[in-house]
Amino acid sequence: MTEPVFPIALLLKGRACLVVGSGPEARSRTQALLEAQARPIVVNNSPDEAIRALAAAGNIALHERDFIDSDLDGKWLAVLVDKNPTLAARMARLAEGERVFFCAVDQPEHNSYAHMAQARAGLLTIAISTAGQAPALGRRLREELERLLVAAKMSEFVEKLAALRQSTPSSEHRRVLGEAVSSVHFSGELEL
Repeated sequence: MTEPVFPIALLLKGRACLVVGSGPEARSRTQALLEAQARPIVVNNSPDEAIRALAAAGNIALHERDFIDSDLDGKWLAVLVDKNPTLAARMARLAEGERVFFCAVDQPEHNSYAHMAQARAGLLTIAISTAGQAPALGRRLREELERLLVAAKMSEFVEKLAALRQSTPSSEHRRVLGEAVSSVHFSGELEL
């Protein structure tokens, strides 16, 4: 049985976040943290060239070794990308004690949060959760939503709405912005 999730959008700018492990998943999670303007710290005993390049450019802190308990000190969230049930259980226990949000990729039984697939169009982010149980579906829905958002030029539309909001008195926001988005709708069907 999967626990229900409470979706939130974390503001991680300047906050220390830990990525433990190697491979494409480590690069992906590190890049996502960089895009959120977090301060990624990567613990990886065999980093690839992409991770080394990020460290050399000063974009991340890199520790070329195995995880140690103190790596969680002062972190806002942590992610383990390697399939290692023993390390996942250890990190989950430590993260719980330190009140650090923790995710062990593909090991949801250890997690205090789950990554959501994110379709983006400029300022707009649409997040999709399967509570960590069907990540392939989340990725596919993200791809389809991004395709629709690009075709609709949603990024430009959101920018226009933001400008309209700035130029509208706050007492009129609900009415004016409601009218501005009243014609937004989906057409077609979702096929499985």
